[in-house]
Amino acid sequence: MAVATLIDRLSAQGIPYELLTHRHTETAAAEARALGLTADETAKTVVLRAGDELVRAVIPASAHVDLAKARRTLGGPVELVHEDVLAGAYPEFALGAVPPIGGPPDRVFVDRRLAALEEVVFEAGTHEESVRLRTEDLVRVAGATVVDLCTG
Repeated sequence: MAVATLIDRLSAQGIPYELLTHRHTETAAAEARALGLTADETAKTVVLRAGDELVRAVIPASAHVDLAKARRTLGGPVELVHEDVLAGAYPEFALGAVPPIGGPPDRVFVDRRLAALEEVVFEAGTHEESVRLRTEDLVRVAGATVVDLCTG
């Protein structure tokens, strides 16, 4: 169901993509290794709470969200979302495998480091499948804003 949710969204928008199957991984860095990629070219989605809203921050697997930058970007208090909230908000996706698109219509922010890449890979809602697509297509289909979100 998780992959279908994401693929339906991409197909409806006419976005070309590649579905990649790999061994079960629990982190985006492990996903990158399983696919023979670097952590810089693999994205992870970090879900933040900004007031009453959930926001998806899409950052390189090699990076961490800078909460001070996220607060400035979102204009108020921001916190990382706990697993129990993730499970309730994204029941169609495996816990820890929320993709940047699909599911609820959250606001999406893509870190500038990823936006500079031609292609990006991210989990497709499971820990065994990923999607590769052009980064500009991800930004467009997600209606994402490109910002500086990472530490360093």
